[in-house]
Amino acid sequence: MSRRSVVIAGVGGQGLITIGSVLGEALMAKNYNVSVGEIHGLSQRGGSVAVFLKYGEGAVSPVVTQGEADLIVGLELIETVRRLPLLKRDGSVVVNDFLLPPPASKSIPTRGELLSNLSRVKSYVVDARELALKAGSEIAVNMVMLGAALATKILDLDIPDIENLLSKRFKGDVLRVNMEALRLGYQSIKE
Repeated sequence: MSRRSVVIAGVGGQGLITIGSVLGEALMAKNYNVSVGEIHGLSQRGGSVAVFLKYGEGAVSPVVTQGEADLIVGLELIETVRRLPLLKRDGSVVVNDFLLPPPASKSIPTRGELLSNLSRVKSYVVDARELALKAGSEIAVNMVMLGAALATKILDLDIPDIENLLSKRFKGDVLRVNMEALRLGYQSIKE
């Protein structure tokens, strides 16, 4: 049985908590021991948010220490680069090509500087907003990123595991959009 550590990084309002809970529930359905922890910034919208998820045999703590993460799923570039020290040497990053500068910051790195930091590790850059819009709603960016994360094959889950869970959580058009966003995110890494 695998033992993995995942960090989901971004800002408030991007659906990081939803990604963490969907992953956690899907892994528990496959009989893994799962632990999920969250760090919220001062602001619910736009503040720094990180979700830590660990799973495997025996007791697992949600704390992901420096150099331990197998995968970082980043929904915003600055927050993703901020969490890079947590990535293990052979870990991977899946990142949304989206920059939301902090409003009170005097010095903001450019998109090019942030992508340069990511080029030092195995990383996949996804235009999640474009794919979410193609699926039917910008709100589905988190499902695009979840699909992209699955495509790395680092997690012990596949598309049907998540589709099964989404069909229990959502109905109607919301379900259709989330399913399409998940599929488009998955294909963006596989192509």
